[in-house]
Order: sequence, then structure tokens, then C-alpha cells
Amino acid sequence: MTFENIAVTVREGDTFDELQLNIEKPWGTPYDYSNSVLVADIRRFFNDSTDPPSPVDSWGIVETNPSKGQLSLRLTSRQTESLGRNVPLGYIERGVSQSGISIGVDITDELQGVFLWDLREYFSTEQASITGITAGDNFTGAGGVVSSKIRITTADRHNLTSEDQILISGTGQTQYDGVNFLPNKLNIITPTIFEIEPTGAGTPSFSGASSTGTVSLYQEDTLAIGTLEVIPRISRDSTS
Repeated sequence: MTFENIAVTVREGDTFDELQLNIEKPWGTPYDYSNSVLVADIRRFFNDSTDPPSPVDSWGIVETNPSKGQLSLRLTSRQTESLGRNVPLGYIERGVSQSGISIGVDITDELQGVFLWDLREYFSTEQASITGITAGDNFTGAGGVVSSKIRITTADRHNLTSEDQILISGTGQTQYDGVNFLPNKLNIITPTIFEIEPTGAGTPSFSGASSTGTVSLYQEDTLAIGTLEVIPRISRDSTS
């Protein structure tokens, strides 16, 4: 990970555009993410049954210089207004005792407290050149239809595992090039031969041969993580 635990605190209703990041991979070397897709989500820390917690919002990503790894993360006033406020922190920050309606705030409620945020990169790296796409083993799909799996032979070792997610390009076959095979597992036959293992909806099956193309490995990397707290605006009569 390039960054760890970047804590951000912003006031309710404010526009926040102060988080400037310089991504370096390896450390000390500017990272070119111009061919990647970046996503920065905001998630609840608690009271969420999903694992990982489901996103409640996303940062606005402004790519200031992708080839040098420079970007900024921004929140609008609408976002900081709608995100749950850390009410106790708002009073502690001012050195003021809570009273009135603020005392009734349940700090364990899902709208309160700290959010977790992360910046993730989605990208692909070329894995091997394709020398053949042929019909593989048979499988029975929906409705009892028997089809052939897609069998791929590569010029050199593909170095894939059954759990890897792949993208195929340059085969000249529209049914393969750029198609999302990510939900499907792989059946590794030899270091240079594998089949796309059908796993359900959108099951891929062999529909045309090819002797060219590229197999790329689809990857995800976490570039930065941190916490986000929103301090509420407290009126002058809040403690009366």
C-alpha cells in the first residue's frame, strides 16, 4: 500500500477539496495510472451486515496528472451535509459540554461516528500471447444445452491460477474480445493451456476459433485507505 490511515475531518455542509495525493509505486517513483480506473468509496465502519461494508458514497476524483500519479479527492457540500455526523466529536472539538437534543444522540447508531474510505485501482496486465482458441471439454448449460468450453493455448507460460480473472483482446472474434469473463473461473490444464470454466449466468462457450490475441490479468490494488469524520455545525443555543 502506498498510503496508510489518512484521517480526514470535515465540517458538515462544507465543500472539501484539500486531499492531494501523489501515488508512488515503488516508493520514491511516480506511478503512472493513466491506463487504470480509480474508485474511491466511503463505507460505514459498523452496523453493516455486508463484508466488506457496502459503500454509502464516493469521493470525487480529480486526476491532476495521471502519468505522474497526482490526483485530488473532493467532497461536495451536499455530501458532507448528508453523511452521518460525529456529534460528540463536534462538541469535544469546541470544548463545550453536550446538552439538549445532542445528549439524546445514540453514538452507536449507523448514522454516527467514523467512516472508512479507500482509493482502489482497477487495471490489467498482459499475461501471455494466444496461439490458439479451440473447443474444449463439453458442459451442460441452462436448459440442458450441451456446449464446448473455450480452450486457450498460449505461446509461453500463462502463469494463471483457477481464481484469476482475465480479459481477452486481439483475437479478431467479437464474442471474445473485451468480453467480461470476470465471473468465470479457469480450469488450468497445463502451463500453456487453460479453459474458461462456466459458473452461471452469462456462461461463455466456444463459438469460433482464433490463432492470435492476448490474455491479460485483471487486477485490483488498494492505493490508499483512511478514515473520514464529519463534525456537525452547532448553533450558539445548542447548550442552553
